[in-house]
Amino acid sequence: QPGIMSFAGSGHDSRTTEVFIVMSGISQRKLDQLGENTWETPFAVIEGDVEKSALKKIYSGYGDMPPWGKGPESSRIYDVDGYTRYLPKNFPKLDYIDRCYV
Repeated sequence: QPGIMSFAGSGHDSRTTEVFIVMSGISQRKLDQLGENTWETPFAVIEGDVEKSALKKIYSGYGDMPPWGKGPESSRIYDVDGYTRYLPKNFPKLDYIDRCYV
């Protein structure tokens, strides 16, 4: 459902600090696929009306990572200059989570 936050991964024992947020407007086909993999572990949900939450302020124009969208390539993020050059140069509208209070 929209508003769920999950750890991202690419296989067994592959979770790091990458997360994804299920955004409004996701296709039912894609929604049905989420959670099929054990490394996609949900850990939070936005309470209340997702359409009126801070989630709507997060830029989502890049979509998913390749080959499903035009977002960042996960492997490039972890290059030596991934955070300092690759992301800012290629994805200037990307939002970052600075801190989180639970």
